[in-house]
Amino acid sequence: MADKDPLILDFGDGRALEDADLDEYYASGLDYESAYWDDIDLEDAFDLPPVLPPVRLPEEAELAAQARQSALLADLRALADEVRTATVHAATVNPVLLRLAEEAELVERDDEDLAPGEDAGWLDDLADDSDALDAWESTFAMVLDTTLEAADDSDPVVAPDLELEGHGPALVMRLFLSWRDGVRITELADALKDAATADLEVEEAGKQWQEWVDAHGDPLRLLLGQLERLGAVSVTDDVARLEPLGMQAVRSKLESDDLLVPVLPAPDEMTADDLVVVFMHGSDDDFKAELASWTDSRGEEQAARELLTFAADEGAATRTAAVTIVSRLGQATEPAWREALNHAELRCYAKPQLAKLAGLDPEGADLPAELQPERADVAWLIADTFGPFSHFDLGKERFPFDFAELQRVSGLEKPEEIFEAISRVDHPDAEAVLVMIGKHASDKTTAKAARRAAYKASTRRAARR
Repeated sequence: MADKDPLILDFGDGRALEDADLDEYYASGLDYESAYWDDIDLEDAFDLPPVLPPVRLPEEAELAAQARQSALLADLRALADEVRTATVHAATVNPVLLRLAEEAELVERDDEDLAPGEDAGWLDDLADDSDALDAWESTFAMVLDTTLEAADDSDPVVAPDLELEGHGPALVMRLFLSWRDGVRITELADALKDAATADLEVEEAGKQWQEWVDAHGDPLRLLLGQLERLGAVSVTDDVARLEPLGMQAVRSKLESDDLLVPVLPAPDEMTADDLVVVFMHGSDDDFKAELASWTDSRGEEQAARELLTFAADEGAATRTAAVTIVSRLGQATEPAWREALNHAELRCYAKPQLAKLAGLDPEGADLPAELQPERADVAWLIADTFGPFSHFDLGKERFPFDFAELQRVSGLEKPEEIFEAISRVDHPDAEAVLVMIGKHASDKTTAKAARRAAYKASTRRAARR
Protein backbone atom coordinates (compact mmCIF):
# COMPACT_ATOMS: atom_id res chain seq x y z
CA MET A 1 0.00 0.00 0.00
CA ALA A 2 1.13 3.54 -0.61
CA ASP A 3 2.18 5.75 2.30
CA LYS A 4 -0.55 7.66 4.05
CA ASP A 5 -0.58 11.38 4.79
CA PRO A 6 1.42 11.97 8.00
CA LEU A 7 -1.46 13.84 9.63
CA ILE A 8 -3.95 11.08 8.95
CA LEU A 9 -3.62 8.69 11.88
CA ASP A 10 -1.82 5.56 10.87
CA PHE A 11 -4.46 3.17 12.15
CA GLY A 12 -5.78 2.11 8.73
CA ASP A 13 -6.59 4.27 5.73
CA GLY A 14 -10.22 3.18 5.46
CA ARG A 15 -9.28 0.54 2.98
CA ALA A 16 -8.83 -2.47 5.27
CA LEU A 17 -10.11 -1.93 8.79
CA GLU A 18 -9.40 -5.57 9.53
CA ASP A 19 -5.65 -4.99 8.89
CA ALA A 20 -5.71 -7.42 5.95
CA ASP A 21 -3.32 -6.66 3.12
CA LEU A 22 -5.13 -8.25 0.20
CA ASP A 23 -2.10 -8.06 -2.08
CA GLU A 24 -0.13 -10.18 0.36
CA TYR A 25 -3.09 -12.51 0.81
CA TYR A 26 -3.47 -13.19 -2.89
CA ALA A 27 0.25 -13.74 -3.40
CA SER A 28 0.37 -16.35 -0.65
CA GLY A 29 -1.78 -18.87 -2.50
CA LEU A 30 -4.83 -20.68 -1.19
CA ASP A 31 -5.05 -23.43 1.41
CA TYR A 32 -8.06 -25.66 0.86
CA GLU A 33 -9.51 -29.14 1.06
CA SER A 34 -10.94 -30.54 -2.15
CA ALA A 35 -14.69 -30.16 -2.51
CA TYR A 36 -17.45 -29.99 -5.06
CA TRP A 37 -18.68 -26.67 -6.40
CA ASP A 38 -22.26 -26.76 -5.17
CA ASP A 39 -21.29 -28.11 -1.75
CA ILE A 40 -18.31 -25.94 -0.88
CA ASP A 41 -18.64 -22.80 1.24
CA LEU A 42 -16.09 -20.55 -0.44
CA GLU A 43 -15.81 -18.16 2.51
CA ASP A 44 -14.85 -20.92 4.92
CA ALA A 45 -12.79 -22.94 2.45
CA PHE A 46 -10.53 -20.07 1.47
CA ASP A 47 -10.87 -17.78 4.52
CA LEU A 48 -12.17 -14.96 2.35
CA PRO A 49 -13.03 -11.47 3.59
CA PRO A 50 -16.75 -10.54 3.61
CA VAL A 51 -16.25 -8.08 0.74
CA LEU A 52 -14.06 -9.10 -2.17
CA PRO A 53 -12.40 -6.88 -4.77
CA PRO A 54 -14.84 -5.43 -7.30
CA VAL A 55 -14.97 -6.86 -10.81
CA ARG A 56 -16.14 -5.57 -14.16
CA LEU A 57 -18.65 -7.67 -16.11
CA PRO A 58 -20.72 -7.31 -19.30
CA GLU A 59 -24.49 -6.97 -19.18
CA GLU A 60 -26.61 -10.12 -18.91
CA ALA A 61 -27.55 -10.09 -22.60
CA GLU A 62 -23.89 -10.10 -23.64
CA LEU A 63 -23.07 -12.88 -21.18
CA ALA A 64 -25.98 -14.94 -22.49
CA ALA A 65 -24.80 -14.44 -26.07
CA GLN A 66 -21.36 -15.70 -25.07
CA ALA A 67 -22.93 -18.69 -23.32
CA ARG A 68 -24.77 -19.69 -26.50
CA GLN A 69 -21.45 -19.71 -28.36
CA SER A 70 -19.84 -22.21 -25.98
CA ALA A 71 -18.11 -25.01 -27.90
CA LEU A 72 -18.62 -27.44 -25.00
CA LEU A 73 -22.36 -26.76 -24.81
CA ALA A 74 -22.46 -27.38 -28.57
CA ASP A 75 -20.66 -30.72 -28.06
CA LEU A 76 -23.15 -31.77 -25.40
CA ARG A 77 -26.13 -30.72 -27.49
CA ALA A 78 -24.75 -32.56 -30.53
CA LEU A 79 -24.30 -35.75 -28.49
CA ALA A 80 -27.85 -35.50 -27.15
CA ASP A 81 -29.14 -35.02 -30.72
CA GLU A 82 -27.15 -37.95 -32.05
CA VAL A 83 -28.34 -40.30 -29.33
CA ARG A 84 -31.94 -39.40 -30.10
CA THR A 85 -31.55 -40.20 -33.82
CA ALA A 86 -28.96 -42.99 -34.06
CA THR A 87 -27.22 -45.76 -32.17
CA VAL A 88 -24.18 -44.44 -30.34
CA HIS A 89 -21.68 -46.77 -28.67
CA ALA A 90 -20.48 -45.44 -25.33
CA ALA A 91 -16.92 -46.52 -26.08
CA THR A 92 -16.76 -44.13 -29.05
CA VAL A 93 -17.49 -41.04 -26.97
CA ASN A 94 -14.79 -39.09 -25.15
CA PRO A 95 -15.05 -40.29 -21.53
CA VAL A 96 -14.96 -36.75 -20.10
CA LEU A 97 -17.71 -35.53 -22.46
CA LEU A 98 -19.75 -38.65 -21.76
CA ARG A 99 -19.48 -38.12 -18.01
CA LEU A 100 -20.74 -34.56 -18.41
CA ALA A 101 -23.63 -35.68 -20.60
CA GLU A 102 -24.58 -38.33 -18.06
CA GLU A 103 -24.37 -35.89 -15.15
CA ALA A 104 -26.66 -33.50 -17.05
CA GLU A 105 -29.04 -36.43 -17.79
CA LEU A 106 -28.76 -35.72 -21.50
CA VAL A 107 -27.88 -39.37 -22.07
CA GLU A 108 -27.88 -42.62 -20.14
CA ARG A 109 -26.25 -45.99 -20.69
CA ASP A 110 -28.13 -48.89 -22.23
CA ASP A 111 -25.59 -51.71 -21.89
CA GLU A 112 -22.80 -50.70 -24.28
CA ASP A 113 -24.90 -48.11 -26.09
CA LEU A 114 -26.31 -44.73 -25.13
CA ALA A 115 -29.96 -43.80 -24.87
CA PRO A 116 -31.67 -40.40 -24.43
CA GLY A 117 -31.63 -39.29 -20.81
CA GLU A 118 -34.51 -37.90 -18.77
CA ASP A 119 -33.46 -34.37 -19.71
CA ALA A 120 -32.32 -35.02 -23.29
CA GLY A 121 -33.77 -31.72 -24.54
CA TRP A 122 -32.16 -29.58 -21.84
CA LEU A 123 -29.98 -27.64 -24.27
CA ASP A 124 -32.39 -27.53 -27.21
CA ASP A 125 -33.72 -24.03 -26.60
CA LEU A 126 -31.48 -21.42 -24.98
CA ALA A 127 -33.10 -18.37 -26.60
CA ASP A 128 -34.05 -16.94 -23.20
CA ASP A 129 -31.06 -15.19 -21.59
CA SER A 130 -31.76 -16.60 -18.14
CA ASP A 131 -32.09 -20.14 -19.51
CA ALA A 132 -28.81 -19.79 -21.40
CA LEU A 133 -26.92 -18.56 -18.35
CA ASP A 134 -28.47 -21.16 -16.05
CA ALA A 135 -27.48 -23.94 -18.44
CA TRP A 136 -23.96 -22.54 -18.77
CA GLU A 137 -23.44 -22.18 -15.01
CA SER A 138 -24.76 -25.69 -14.36
CA THR A 139 -22.29 -27.03 -16.92
CA PHE A 140 -19.52 -24.95 -15.34
CA ALA A 141 -20.14 -26.66 -11.99
CA MET A 142 -20.17 -30.10 -13.63
CA VAL A 143 -16.90 -29.41 -15.46
CA LEU A 144 -15.21 -28.42 -12.20
CA ASP A 145 -16.53 -31.46 -10.39
CA THR A 146 -16.24 -34.26 -12.94
CA THR A 147 -13.46 -33.58 -15.46
CA LEU A 148 -10.56 -35.14 -13.56
CA GLU A 149 -12.79 -37.73 -11.94
CA ALA A 150 -14.00 -38.91 -15.35
CA ALA A 151 -10.47 -39.19 -16.71
CA ASP A 152 -9.34 -40.98 -13.56
CA ASP A 153 -12.13 -43.57 -13.93
CA SER A 154 -11.36 -44.32 -17.57
CA ASP A 155 -8.97 -47.01 -18.79
CA PRO A 156 -6.25 -47.51 -17.91
CA VAL A 157 -6.81 -47.16 -14.15
CA VAL A 158 -3.53 -45.95 -12.66
CA ALA A 159 -2.13 -44.00 -9.68
CA PRO A 160 -4.81 -45.09 -7.20
CA ASP A 161 -3.56 -42.90 -4.36
CA LEU A 162 -3.74 -39.53 -6.10
CA GLU A 163 -6.46 -37.18 -4.83
CA LEU A 164 -7.72 -35.71 -8.10
CA GLU A 165 -11.31 -34.96 -7.19
CA GLY A 166 -12.69 -31.58 -6.22
CA HIS A 167 -9.78 -29.27 -7.09
CA GLY A 168 -11.83 -27.20 -9.55
CA PRO A 169 -13.06 -24.68 -6.96
CA ALA A 170 -9.53 -23.84 -5.85
CA LEU A 171 -8.45 -23.36 -9.45
CA VAL A 172 -11.21 -20.92 -10.38
CA MET A 173 -10.98 -19.06 -7.08
CA ARG A 174 -7.30 -18.43 -7.69
CA LEU A 175 -8.10 -17.16 -11.17
CA PHE A 176 -10.95 -15.03 -9.84
CA LEU A 177 -8.73 -13.31 -7.28
CA SER A 178 -6.22 -12.51 -10.04
CA TRP A 179 -8.73 -11.57 -12.72
CA ARG A 180 -6.78 -8.62 -14.12
CA ASP A 181 -3.44 -10.34 -14.70
CA GLY A 182 -4.28 -14.04 -14.61
CA VAL A 183 -2.05 -16.76 -13.15
CA ARG A 184 0.89 -18.51 -14.77
CA ILE A 185 0.24 -22.10 -15.76
CA THR A 186 3.30 -23.27 -13.83
CA GLU A 187 1.90 -21.85 -10.60
CA LEU A 188 -1.47 -23.51 -11.14
CA ALA A 189 0.16 -26.81 -12.07
CA ASP A 190 2.37 -26.82 -8.98
CA ALA A 191 -0.60 -26.05 -6.73
CA LEU A 192 -2.72 -28.84 -8.19
CA LYS A 193 0.10 -31.38 -8.02
CA ASP A 194 0.91 -30.47 -4.42
CA ALA A 195 -2.74 -30.86 -3.42
CA ALA A 196 -3.23 -34.14 -5.28
CA THR A 197 -0.09 -35.73 -3.79
CA ALA A 198 -0.23 -34.18 -0.32
CA ASP A 199 -0.65 -37.52 1.48
CA LEU A 200 2.13 -39.34 -0.37
CA GLU A 201 5.85 -39.60 0.23
CA VAL A 202 7.92 -37.59 -2.23
CA GLU A 203 9.17 -40.55 -4.26
CA GLU A 204 5.77 -42.23 -4.44
CA ALA A 205 4.08 -38.93 -5.27
CA GLY A 206 6.35 -38.37 -8.24
CA LYS A 207 5.90 -41.92 -9.47
CA GLN A 208 2.11 -41.94 -9.30
CA TRP A 209 1.83 -38.47 -10.77
CA GLN A 210 3.89 -39.45 -13.79
CA GLU A 211 1.84 -42.64 -14.23
CA TRP A 212 -1.33 -40.60 -14.39
CA VAL A 213 0.15 -38.06 -16.80
CA ASP A 214 1.39 -40.82 -19.08
CA ALA A 215 -2.05 -42.44 -19.14
CA HIS A 216 -4.36 -39.43 -19.30
CA GLY A 217 -2.30 -36.28 -19.85
CA ASP A 218 -1.54 -33.38 -17.56
CA PRO A 219 -4.47 -32.90 -15.12
CA LEU A 220 -4.31 -29.12 -15.17
CA ARG A 221 -4.26 -28.94 -18.96
CA LEU A 222 -7.18 -31.36 -19.09
CA LEU A 223 -9.27 -29.25 -16.72
CA LEU A 224 -8.28 -25.97 -18.34
CA GLY A 225 -9.04 -27.45 -21.75
CA GLN A 226 -12.61 -28.25 -20.73
CA LEU A 227 -13.03 -24.80 -19.18
CA GLU A 228 -11.69 -23.22 -22.37
CA ARG A 229 -14.16 -25.13 -24.53
CA LEU A 230 -16.92 -24.03 -22.18
CA GLY A 231 -15.82 -20.39 -22.53
CA ALA A 232 -14.92 -19.96 -18.85
CA VAL A 233 -11.15 -19.60 -19.23
CA SER A 234 -8.62 -18.41 -21.77
CA VAL A 235 -4.95 -19.37 -21.88
CA THR A 236 -2.44 -17.14 -23.66
CA ASP A 237 1.34 -17.02 -23.27
CA ASP A 238 1.13 -19.70 -20.56
CA VAL A 239 -1.12 -17.49 -18.42
CA ALA A 240 -4.68 -18.53 -17.56
CA ARG A 241 -7.45 -16.00 -17.07
CA LEU A 242 -11.13 -16.24 -16.25
CA GLU A 243 -13.35 -14.99 -19.04
CA PRO A 244 -16.47 -12.90 -18.19
CA LEU A 245 -18.73 -15.97 -18.02
CA GLY A 246 -16.34 -17.60 -15.58
CA MET A 247 -16.12 -14.41 -13.54
CA GLN A 248 -19.90 -14.19 -13.36
CA ALA A 249 -20.24 -17.86 -12.33
CA VAL A 250 -17.73 -17.49 -9.51
CA ARG A 251 -19.26 -14.20 -8.40
CA SER A 252 -22.71 -15.78 -8.35
CA LYS A 253 -21.43 -18.61 -6.16
CA LEU A 254 -19.64 -16.20 -3.81
CA GLU A 255 -22.78 -14.15 -3.33
CA SER A 256 -24.80 -17.31 -2.69
CA ASP A 257 -22.28 -17.94 0.10
CA ASP A 258 -23.15 -14.48 1.54
CA LEU A 259 -20.05 -12.66 0.29
CA LEU A 260 -20.23 -9.34 -1.51
CA VAL A 261 -18.48 -8.84 -4.84
CA PRO A 262 -19.17 -5.32 -6.17
CA VAL A 263 -19.50 -4.92 -9.93
CA LEU A 264 -17.87 -1.88 -11.50
CA PRO A 265 -19.49 0.02 -14.35
CA ALA A 266 -17.63 0.77 -17.57
CA PRO A 267 -14.58 3.04 -17.01
CA ASP A 268 -16.35 6.07 -18.53
CA GLU A 269 -19.26 5.59 -16.10
CA MET A 270 -17.20 5.29 -12.91
CA THR A 271 -18.19 7.53 -10.00
CA ALA A 272 -16.29 8.60 -6.91
CA ASP A 273 -18.22 5.94 -5.02
CA ASP A 274 -16.99 3.23 -7.40
CA LEU A 275 -13.39 4.40 -7.09
CA VAL A 276 -13.54 4.34 -3.30
CA VAL A 277 -14.92 0.79 -3.42
CA VAL A 278 -11.86 -0.27 -5.42
CA PHE A 279 -9.57 1.53 -2.96
CA MET A 280 -11.17 -0.09 0.07
CA HIS A 281 -11.54 -3.62 -1.24
CA GLY A 282 -9.26 -4.08 -4.25
CA SER A 283 -5.56 -4.66 -4.61
CA ASP A 284 -3.03 -1.88 -5.16
CA ASP A 285 -2.81 -2.81 -8.83
CA ASP A 286 -6.60 -2.69 -9.19
CA PHE A 287 -6.72 0.73 -7.59
CA LYS A 288 -3.83 2.23 -9.54
CA ALA A 289 -5.37 1.12 -12.83
CA GLU A 290 -8.80 2.53 -12.02
CA LEU A 291 -7.44 5.79 -10.55
CA ALA A 292 -5.31 6.46 -13.62
CA SER A 293 -8.26 5.93 -15.94
CA TRP A 294 -10.62 7.99 -13.77
CA THR A 295 -8.33 11.01 -13.34
CA ASP A 296 -7.31 10.97 -17.01
CA SER A 297 -10.95 11.34 -18.03
CA ARG A 298 -11.64 14.43 -15.90
CA GLY A 299 -8.36 15.92 -14.66
CA GLU A 300 -7.02 15.92 -11.11
CA GLU A 301 -8.85 19.05 -9.96
CA GLN A 302 -12.27 17.73 -10.96
CA ALA A 303 -11.41 14.27 -9.67
CA ALA A 304 -10.52 15.77 -6.28
CA ARG A 305 -13.69 17.86 -6.23
CA GLU A 306 -15.91 14.83 -6.94
CA LEU A 307 -14.17 12.71 -4.34
CA LEU A 308 -14.35 15.36 -1.63
CA THR A 309 -18.00 16.12 -2.36
CA PHE A 310 -18.70 12.41 -2.02
CA ALA A 311 -16.63 12.17 1.17
CA ALA A 312 -18.52 14.93 2.94
CA ASP A 313 -21.77 12.95 2.88
CA GLU A 314 -20.38 9.54 3.79
CA GLY A 315 -19.53 7.66 6.96
CA ALA A 316 -16.13 7.79 8.60
CA ALA A 317 -14.50 4.77 6.92
CA THR A 318 -15.60 5.77 3.43
CA ARG A 319 -14.71 9.43 4.00
CA THR A 320 -11.24 8.53 5.25
CA ALA A 321 -10.68 6.40 2.16
CA ALA A 322 -11.85 9.17 -0.19
CA VAL A 323 -9.67 11.88 1.34
CA THR A 324 -6.68 9.54 1.32
CA ILE A 325 -7.16 9.09 -2.43
CA VAL A 326 -7.27 12.85 -2.96
CA SER A 327 -4.16 13.32 -0.82
CA ARG A 328 -2.27 11.18 -3.35
CA LEU A 329 -3.10 13.49 -6.23
CA GLY A 330 -1.04 16.52 -7.21
CA GLN A 331 -0.92 20.30 -6.96
CA ALA A 332 -3.98 20.68 -9.18
CA THR A 333 -6.18 19.59 -6.26
CA GLU A 334 -5.52 22.83 -4.31
CA PRO A 335 -8.81 24.55 -5.30
CA ALA A 336 -10.83 21.51 -4.29
CA TRP A 337 -9.10 21.30 -0.91
CA ARG A 338 -9.71 25.02 -0.38
CA GLU A 339 -13.42 24.52 -1.02
CA ALA A 340 -13.35 21.69 1.52
CA LEU A 341 -12.46 24.20 4.26
CA ASN A 342 -16.16 25.15 4.22
CA HIS A 343 -17.20 21.67 5.35
CA ALA A 344 -16.79 20.60 8.96
CA GLU A 345 -16.50 16.98 7.80
CA LEU A 346 -13.46 17.77 5.66
CA ARG A 347 -11.75 20.70 7.35
CA CYS A 348 -9.45 18.53 9.48
CA TYR A 349 -8.10 16.95 6.30
CA ALA A 350 -8.05 20.06 4.12
CA LYS A 351 -5.92 22.22 6.42
CA PRO A 352 -2.85 19.96 6.62
CA GLN A 353 -3.14 19.07 2.95
CA LEU A 354 -3.25 22.71 1.88
CA ALA A 355 -0.23 23.40 4.07
CA LYS A 356 1.60 20.53 2.43
CA LEU A 357 0.74 21.76 -1.07
CA ALA A 358 2.04 25.20 -0.10
CA GLY A 359 5.35 23.72 1.05
CA LEU A 360 4.61 24.40 4.71
CA ASP A 361 4.97 22.18 7.74
CA PRO A 362 1.40 21.26 8.77
CA GLU A 363 2.54 21.30 12.40
CA GLY A 364 4.76 24.37 12.09
CA ALA A 365 4.31 27.76 13.69
CA ASP A 366 4.31 29.68 10.39
CA LEU A 367 0.89 28.49 9.21
CA PRO A 368 -1.58 31.16 8.12
CA ALA A 369 -4.56 31.57 10.41
CA GLU A 370 -6.95 29.77 8.08
CA LEU A 371 -4.80 26.64 8.20
CA GLN A 372 -4.19 26.60 11.94
CA PRO A 373 -5.69 23.42 13.43
CA GLU A 374 -8.57 24.07 15.81
CA ARG A 375 -9.69 21.82 18.61
CA ALA A 376 -12.87 20.95 16.71
CA ASP A 377 -10.77 19.82 13.74
CA VAL A 378 -8.76 17.47 15.92
CA ALA A 379 -11.93 16.18 17.56
CA TRP A 380 -13.48 15.41 14.19
CA LEU A 381 -10.33 13.67 12.99
CA ILE A 382 -10.29 11.43 16.05
CA ALA A 383 -14.00 10.65 15.73
CA ASP A 384 -13.50 9.78 12.07
CA THR A 385 -10.47 7.62 12.82
CA PHE A 386 -12.05 5.60 15.61
CA GLY A 387 -15.66 5.77 14.47
CA PRO A 388 -15.54 2.53 12.41
CA PHE A 389 -14.02 0.64 15.34
CA SER A 390 -16.77 1.81 17.66
CA HIS A 391 -19.19 -0.38 15.68
CA PHE A 392 -17.20 -3.54 16.45
CA ASP A 393 -17.99 -5.71 19.42
CA LEU A 394 -14.67 -5.66 21.25
CA GLY A 395 -16.01 -7.83 24.08
CA LYS A 396 -13.44 -7.91 26.85
CA GLU A 397 -10.67 -6.72 24.56
CA ARG A 398 -8.69 -3.69 25.60
CA PHE A 399 -8.85 -0.51 23.55
CA PRO A 400 -6.73 -1.44 20.50
CA PHE A 401 -4.58 1.72 20.32
CA ASP A 402 -2.17 3.57 22.55
CA PHE A 403 -3.71 6.93 23.37
CA ALA A 404 -0.23 8.46 23.39
CA GLU A 405 -0.44 8.38 19.59
CA LEU A 406 -3.42 10.72 19.69
CA GLN A 407 -1.61 13.12 21.97
CA ARG A 408 1.38 13.19 19.65
CA VAL A 409 -0.69 13.91 16.55
CA SER A 410 -3.09 16.38 18.04
CA GLY A 411 -0.72 18.40 20.15
CA LEU A 412 -3.20 18.31 23.05
CA GLU A 413 -1.59 16.83 26.11
CA LYS A 414 -4.66 16.42 28.32
CA PRO A 415 -7.08 13.67 27.30
CA GLU A 416 -10.01 15.45 28.94
CA GLU A 417 -9.56 18.39 26.55
CA ILE A 418 -9.70 16.09 23.55
CA PHE A 419 -12.73 14.23 24.87
CA GLU A 420 -14.59 17.42 25.73
CA ALA A 421 -14.06 18.62 22.16
CA ILE A 422 -15.26 15.29 20.76
CA SER A 423 -18.40 15.46 22.87
CA ARG A 424 -19.27 18.79 21.23
CA VAL A 425 -18.78 17.97 17.54
CA ASP A 426 -21.78 16.97 15.47
CA HIS A 427 -20.23 13.67 14.43
CA PRO A 428 -22.51 10.60 14.27
CA ASP A 429 -19.88 8.41 15.95
CA ALA A 430 -18.63 10.88 18.57
CA GLU A 431 -20.52 9.45 21.52
CA ALA A 432 -19.81 5.85 20.51
CA VAL A 433 -16.08 6.58 20.25
CA LEU A 434 -16.04 8.09 23.73
CA VAL A 435 -17.97 5.13 25.14
CA MET A 436 -15.54 2.72 23.50
CA ILE A 437 -12.49 4.51 24.89
CA GLY A 438 -14.10 4.76 28.31
CA LYS A 439 -14.76 1.03 28.32
CA HIS A 440 -11.51 -0.26 26.88
CA ALA A 441 -8.70 2.24 27.54
CA SER A 442 -6.03 0.65 29.74
CA ASP A 443 -5.23 3.90 31.56
CA LYS A 444 -7.83 4.51 34.27
CA THR A 445 -7.56 8.31 34.10
CA THR A 446 -8.05 8.27 30.35
CA ALA A 447 -10.99 5.86 30.61
CA LYS A 448 -12.66 7.98 33.28
CA ALA A 449 -12.26 11.19 31.26
CA ALA A 450 -13.77 9.48 28.21
CA ARG A 451 -16.78 8.20 30.18
CA ARG A 452 -17.40 11.68 31.58
CA ALA A 453 -17.28 13.19 28.09
CA ALA A 454 -19.55 10.42 26.75
CA TYR A 455 -22.14 11.31 29.38
CA LYS A 456 -21.97 14.98 28.31
CA ALA A 457 -22.35 13.98 24.65
CA SER A 458 -25.39 11.88 25.54
CA THR A 459 -26.92 14.78 27.48
CA ARG A 460 -26.40 17.17 24.58
CA ARG A 461 -27.87 14.65 22.14
CA ALA A 462 -30.97 14.28 24.31
CA ALA A 463 -31.32 18.06 24.57
CA ARG A 464 -31.17 18.43 20.78
CA ARG A 465 -33.99 15.95 20.41
